[in-house]
Amino acid sequence: MWINFFCSSTLILFLLSALNAQQQPCNHWDDLSPPSCEYNCIKHFNDTASGVNNINVFLLAKFTGMMYLDHLEYQIKYLENESEPLNFIPSSTWIKKNNSIDDQNFEEAYAARFRHYFLPHGDSLKNDIDTSELIRFRYIQKSHSGHFRFLGIKYQSSLDPELMIISTPKLIFILFRGTDDVGESEWAEWIGTDIKISQVNAGGALVGTKLHTGFWQSFDLIRDELISTLKEFNAKKKKIWLGGHSLGAALSIISGTYLKSSGYDVENIYGFAGPRTIGNQAFVNKVKELLPNRVHRFEFFQDPVPLMWAPGFKYQFIGQRNWYDNQENGNFKLYKNVQERVVFTGSLKKYPHIVSSERKEAKRIKRHQLNGLTPVGMKKLHYHSPQWYVKAAYHQLTESEKKRMPNIDDSYPYLYYYRKDGK
Repeated sequence: MWINFFCSSTLILFLLSALNAQQQPCNHWDDLSPPSCEYNCIKHFNDTASGVNNINVFLLAKFTGMMYLDHLEYQIKYLENESEPLNFIPSSTWIKKNNSIDDQNFEEAYAARFRHYFLPHGDSLKNDIDTSELIRFRYIQKSHSGHFRFLGIKYQSSLDPELMIISTPKLIFILFRGTDDVGESEWAEWIGTDIKISQVNAGGALVGTKLHTGFWQSFDLIRDELISTLKEFNAKKKKIWLGGHSLGAALSIISGTYLKSSGYDVENIYGFAGPRTIGNQAFVNKVKELLPNRVHRFEFFQDPVPLMWAPGFKYQFIGQRNWYDNQENGNFKLYKNVQERVVFTGSLKKYPHIVSSERKEAKRIKRHQLNGLTPVGMKKLHYHSPQWYVKAAYHQLTESEKKRMPNIDDSYPYLYYYRKDGK
């Protein structure tokens, strides 16, 4: 009897373990077969460029877009599907719910997606050099959660900064993720970080300036680990480039300024879809002094996040603003170093950069690019997708540059949340 019971139990446990193994995601990311054009494409990156370098913008847009779990998941599946569209996926929500990538294995997945950008095709260096030491990836993520009460209702409130450091022999990339879910909560980071719009005194290398409270607290949470990791990577002997999307754009500007003030060789900062509310005039002055013409903000058409502002606080615009027109009307035309939005715009003669043979078209560009009274609504949130910025940056490349660069790998109609014809 006991032998039969033991055998039956063993069989049940075996079947359960086999079933569980089938349900667990199989992370054979090192077996991906990316397109050959992606291998060693980083050799075209100009690490000494100032201003807007189109190849650099495109690569940083791709790096920052893949900082989101669902976007990286799509890309991994895209490559596994031999770079063919994933028409079998029912919806964007499905990607989130069935994601095999989380903060525990993110570094591994991200490295698998991008390591070959830094290596020749076939990884020919492997016989002579340990490539894991040559190109190093380090993911930093910290979370601090509390609660916020409004009208008697308790909401989760979180600081949840995430960044990836890519270290090469001569160059460091620091890439920040924007606002995302914290556990099961979609709004915790918005409440705990983004909407803390009051200003607070910054510390350390930024003492004497005031910053958006939530942004500073988020940076401060990972500041020590960032510095210690850079020391480990011997970063003071390398050039540093920073990028980020949304909240990540704000954190990249704060981090880059902090590092430059601390003696690091920060070459450029590209912020995509970032908010205008970062710091006061003292912070802007410090950025101008330390990083002249090296902080660039990129905005797409009617992306609502760069439109938002904080009335009643002395925020000042920072860096240089660059604006992409939308796909249908402007084919992603880039307007470099344009002025900030204002409540009341002047006549077209005041804006010589708006060149159009049709007055109606010129007025459209002025309205969407410069009018500070453009309504911010949920229907426009799909313009905030990092994939718009990847596509817009790609369209600035010349035909010869496109042949040397990775493809767009567009996820459309997935991951364009709030778009009517998206999934």
